[in-house]
Order: sequence, then structure tokens, then C-alpha cells
Amino acid sequence: MRHVLHAERDLRDLGLLWQMIEATSAIACPEEAEDILPMLTRTRERFGALQAQLVRQLGSDSLAELGEELASSAQCTIDILVRNLFERTADVGFLATDPVLRAFCDAAARGDADAAPLLRRLAEYRAKYSVYDDIVLLAPDGRVLARLEEGGPASLAGDALLADTIARRGFVERFGPTPLARGGAPALLYAQRIDADGGRCAGLLVLRFRLADEMQRIFASVEQSGRHVALVLLDAEDRVIASADESHVPVGARLQTAPGGEVGLVAFGGREYLAVTRPGAGFQGYPGPGWRAHAMVSLLTAFSGRDAADADAALAPDTVELARLRSELDAINGDLRRVVWNGRLFAGAQQQASARLKALLAQVQEAGRRTRDRVDEAIGALQRSALARQRHAAHDLARLAADIMDRSLYERANDCRWWALSPVLERGLAAPPAAAADAELAAVLRHVNGLYTVYTRLLVFGADGRIRAVSRDAEHTTLVGQEIGSALLDAVRGLTDSQRYAVSAFEASPLSDGRPTYVYAAAVRDAQRRVVGGIAAVFDAPAELHKMLGDVLGDRAGFAAFVDADGRVLASTDPELPPGSGLPKALAPGLAEFRDATWSVAAVRAEGYREFKREDGYDNRVRALVALRLGERERRGRNQHDIPVHALPPARREAVAGWALFHVGAGRFGLPTASVLEARARDGLVRARLGLPHALGLLEVPQGAGSVVVPVLCARSLFGVRYAPRAQDGVLLVLATAASPLRPAVALWVDEVLAVVDAGHEHLQPVPEGLRTHSPLLSGLLRLMAGGEQGGEILAQVLAADSVARLAAMAGTAPPPETPEPVAGVVAEAAQELPALQR
Repeated sequence: MRHVLHAERDLRDLGLLWQMIEATSAIACPEEAEDILPMLTRTRERFGALQAQLVRQLGSDSLAELGEELASSAQCTIDILVRNLFERTADVGFLATDPVLRAFCDAAARGDADAAPLLRRLAEYRAKYSVYDDIVLLAPDGRVLARLEEGGPASLAGDALLADTIARRGFVERFGPTPLARGGAPALLYAQRIDADGGRCAGLLVLRFRLADEMQRIFASVEQSGRHVALVLLDAEDRVIASADESHVPVGARLQTAPGGEVGLVAFGGREYLAVTRPGAGFQGYPGPGWRAHAMVSLLTAFSGRDAADADAALAPDTVELARLRSELDAINGDLRRVVWNGRLFAGAQQQASARLKALLAQVQEAGRRTRDRVDEAIGALQRSALARQRHAAHDLARLAADIMDRSLYERANDCRWWALSPVLERGLAAPPAAAADAELAAVLRHVNGLYTVYTRLLVFGADGRIRAVSRDAEHTTLVGQEIGSALLDAVRGLTDSQRYAVSAFEASPLSDGRPTYVYAAAVRDAQRRVVGGIAAVFDAPAELHKMLGDVLGDRAGFAAFVDADGRVLASTDPELPPGSGLPKALAPGLAEFRDATWSVAAVRAEGYREFKREDGYDNRVRALVALRLGERERRGRNQHDIPVHALPPARREAVAGWALFHVGAGRFGLPTASVLEARARDGLVRARLGLPHALGLLEVPQGAGSVVVPVLCARSLFGVRYAPRAQDGVLLVLATAASPLRPAVALWVDEVLAVVDAGHEHLQPVPEGLRTHSPLLSGLLRLMAGGEQGGEILAQVLAADSVARLAAMAGTAPPPETPEPVAGVVAEAAQELPALQR
């Protein structure tokens, strides 16, 4: 982890710098630095502890980011596969009830079966459900009655699959070497017995799933470009069933797995890898075949390309750990600024110590700045890492949602085309409407709808578009006898062969009880290939799309939605974004400001699956959108105390005066150094009601051998700063009066100290007459120079310490108003700085 090593080296070098300053101070100016040396030691120790925390956090975050990428790839792989195989268990169960297959098995038992029509029917099925490469029909004794793939054994007598399927009423899922694959290779088979009337086993149906082809499609859809991740599928014995790159990890190899689904160190082929192994989550009660997906990356390349993160750290809200690290950094820097500020006050009062002490303080200040900048950089790297992880997670979830939707709708297009080949539907729709025929049609539809619960209803209609039968009627009226709708009828009439299907727009209609959804339809043809009607399957989009999105999002903070090309929401997990509503423009992919929070938003277009939406001419132009909530955005503008402040060159070196500068809100203020005794931490404040406007409480201040208690006034209240301070804001300036320059008279709560400067008298400007009446605390405006990117002349508002003390002396003479009126608020508005610096 190069960026971690670089940070560790830089922080270690800064630690050596602090040691050097500490040692130099003790040797070169022990008397002047007597009060500062303990602070230097504490600062060095605190920065050292913070350095260790940062390096550990940088390392663990880098590992966590890699682990989440590996886990995402592995989990998506196995979850997509399990959902796909769940559909296969339904397929084999439904096809085993096909009356054509059942009749053929009975005829084969009598010895008068004609295999040619059956093979054409099985080929039609395989053409529509292209996930199968072979379909086999067996007799109960194991004889092969019909098979799409030529060659192979004439019987499976003695094969365990035969006995298991006959003994079981449901499906049998089997993976391993089989005579039904070329050369006896491993294959994934789905088998189910075909029952004749009375429950007698008439035969067995076996579907051979295209596992290798399907796994390559899944691997391609979840592959992380440029990460060199080896992605494989493992069986219960940790052997590779399928591999994204067989030249790297061959099928049949045995791997070490990472325990507990977490990132772990494993070895393979003489090299070390970081790996994650994930089992499937199951779907609709189907657990899957017990396989796991395994993602691993070599330690040689695991962290390559991770140093150039382009995410804006300022946009990422702090995590709990980052907030703690930043708070500790702010506290250290605040203490350091206060000590340096006090040291400069002391240097100004003790002229004989001034030169050496000022040089020492300059070194301390520079070391503090460099340390702060490097730690800030490390914290920014942590924020970028956290943000990149959220953006990666949002994209992966959106991609998974789009893939799941396409795979589900692929099955819907297959279903309607296959059901349109039903001999019962063909016979019923070819004949004139009759009660008995329509009842038979409805019975077939109810049976199928009971097996395929993703549909609101199934219905069949004649060539004239009039509905003949439904599986489930509408709540308050019957659909039988109504028109199917001209758009859908015309689309069905225009289908040229049994491989074509029609889909409605995503819209509400009487067929769907007035709820927006897709309706899939296919033409039913007679023996002369004439269209005699059609079948329509009304997809239960409100339930099924919402379920897909909910399964993908899980318990993550955020929401997911399917959105069409016009920005219309088709389904959403957010109640405030119902179907039919427009997607807010703020939710553009990337980082979004929405509902007073920051979100990581990803949108992935659903581009199809196999031939669906890729080769069949259909495209519903839907995107899957996932928005993960990052948290309340802290608008962390640059602090006033981060901008260096300097005095303008004086006209005469001897005609200067000292000024202690500080800031309150966005305004800079100053006091004569002669009236400021010290800056103290806010910890000593005792909150109390003094019957005094703008008062906060009392502060005990050392005085000679004892101490005195002084009132504390709030500068924010005095100057009309209404917005809340930052967590680390708050320094108490202890002030004296001209009459008693060494005795504490009052303390002023300010946001932070800035600098102590010596400015020429010519740079102190008088207060404009229009402001003097409204600002009794103001004694002048001091021209200064701001450094850094915000360079240029600025103004500091100079206060009179005696005026502040007089406010404190008013204690007990008047009750405090409910809302204290600002004394110098107008100054903060009128005397704008050049340039104006806002938070």
C-alpha cells in the first residue's frame, strides 16, 4: 500500500522535526522557552499518537475497500446464478406436466410413438428458453425415448439420477459427470418424473443447463476492469466448477477459501492472494446447489491503481472514526495556536527575549502548519477511500438490479411464447366461442398462473381481440368478453413466427387493475399457421419490481428505483417516489445533494440478457438507479485561522504598536496587546446567570500567588453572529484595563485566535462617523495583509478593552433581555473585508 507507506514516512519525519525543535529550544533558549517546552512535548506526543491511529486507519480502510470489491464480485456472481437456477426448477416442473410429453410417454409404452413431432416441440422449447443445450425424455426403465442432441447412450439404466427422479415428486438437481454430456463430462441437470393419470410414472424429463456459457456471461457482467481479479465458482469440496480465466485458475483446481465470508490471505500456485468466498443468499425458498463464488487477487497487484482516487473528499461526510480523528487534530492545533499566540504576547512584553523567542515560535508555528497539512491530507485520503467505496457499492447494486430485471423479463418473454404453443389453447381458440371450451381454457390458465405467481393474471383472446378466458378476474368486474386493446391486438397480429412476442408500454390498463405494468403477449396459431388468437401475461410489476429492488438494496441506507428514458419512475423502494412520478433532477449519477443530505447515486442501463433486448428488436430503455445516503453534508469551508495574517510594512520601524488578532464568525477583530493578558482554553468556564446581557459565566484566572474570578462575555452575542460555531471553536481572551494593566478584568469568548502582529500607526484607520454611534466597542479599523490563496488587503475591527470591561461592570444593574441585542453587529456588516471571506 504505497500511499500508506508514504503517509507513515511523512508523519515520522514530522515527528523527528518536533523532536529537533524541542531539543534546540532546550539548548539555545532555555529561559525563554521554559513555559513552551512542556507544550512542545505534549504536542509531539499527541501528534505521535494521532500518526499511529492514522496509519492504522489508512491501512485498514485500503484493505476494507479491496475486501468490499471482492465481496461484491463474489456475492453478485452467486446471487445471479441462484436466481437463474430457481427459474430452472420451475421450468422442469412445468414442462413435465405438458400433455404432449405425457401422451408421447404413454404411446412409447404401447410401442406406437412418433418421435418427430415431439422433437420439433422440444426444439421450440429450447429455442425460447435458450439456457438449455439439450432436452432428454426417458422411460421409467432408463431407455432414451427422445433427445435433441444426437448420439449418446441409448439407456441410463443404473444411473443414480434415474432412481432419484422416480422416487421424488419434485425436481432433482444434479451436477457431476454424466453419460448425457459429451465424454461423460460434468453437467448440471434438472430432472422430474412425468406422471400419467392415477399418479403412475410414465417417464422422466431431463433438462441440461448451459452452465459454462451462463457462468461466462455472469463473470463478464460483474468483472472489475483493471483489478486482475480471479473469479471462480466452487463446489462443496472447494473445487473449481467454472472460472472466468482458466489459464489463471483452471477448472478442477482445488483452492483455499477465506473463512466467514471476509477477506483473507490464501495461497495458490505458489503465490499469496487476498480472497473472499461467498455462499448464495437463496431465493424464494430455493437455496441453490450449495456452491459458492470465490474472488481473489494477487498481493502483487491488489493495491495497484488505488492511489489516484479522484473523489472530492470535501463532499464526503465524516464517519465516526474520521470525525474522531479530525476532532483530535483540531484540538491539538487549537492548543498549539493558543500557546504560540500567548508566546508572541509574551515576546512583545519582554523585549530582551523577543528575538530568540520569536524565532522559536516561528519554527513551532511552521512545524504545526506542516503537520496539520499532512494529517489533513491523510484524513482526506481516508474520506476519498470511504467515498469511493460508497460509489462503487452504488454502481454494483445498480448493475445487479438491472441484470436481475433483464433476466426476469427474459423469462416473461419466454413464458408467453411457450404457452402460446399449448394444444389446448390452439384447439379452444380455433373453435367458435362456447361455454365448455372457454371453461377448459380458464382451467389451463388458472393452473399455469398457480405455478407462475409473478403474473397478476393470464388471459387468452380470439382473433377478433375479444377476451375468452382469464386465470383471475378483476375485483369488481369481469374481463371476459372485453376487448384486449387495439395496440396489443395489432402487435400480436403482426408477429411473423413463434419466436416473436409483443410487449405493451409500461402503463396502466383494465388488464392490470389500473396499475402500471408490462403485458407480454404471443400469437396462438392453428395447424395452418394462421393466427387464431393470443395469450397475454400481465406481469405483477408493482410487487415484483419492488421485490427486486428491495432484495438488491437490503438494509442499506438509501433507495433504489427503475426509471425509464423519460425519467419516469417505474418502481421504487422510496414511498416518496411512487410509480409514475418523475425522478428529481438532483438525483443525477455521481454525488447528489438531495433532501438536505449527500447521496452517492449510480444509474446503470438494463441492456438485456442473451437474445432478449439484444437480438429480438425490443428495448424498454430502463435504467436501474441506486442512491446510497452518505449523511448530512458538512459545509466545511476554510477556517479563518487557516489563512495567515501579516502586518503591512510600517513607514517607520519604531512607530509600531502590537495587536492581538482573533476571529468571531466571518469577521476579524483585534485588541491592543497591552490590554490582553493571555488566551485560555474554554474548559475553565463556569456557566452562570449574571444578570448581564451577553454574559456566559465566570472564569478563575491566576493572579500573583492567588487568583481572581472575572465575568465572561460572548463575542458572538456582542457582534450578532447568529449561526452555530464549530465544535472546536472557543477561546477565552483575558483582558485588562488601562487603569490596571496587570489585573484581569474580563474575559471574552471568541471563536479562535489568529496572530499577534506589530503594525505601523499609519495602518490604523479611524472609525467612520456613521458607525461610531452604533458601535461603542469599536476604536478603529486596522489594515492588514492576508497570505495564501486569499491574499490581499483585509480589515480587522479594533476593539477597546476598556469598553468591554465597562460592559462587564454593568452586572446586576439590568436584567438580561430574552434576545441580547448585538453591540457591534453593524460593524460586521458594514466593514466588509477585502476580499470578503465567508465560511
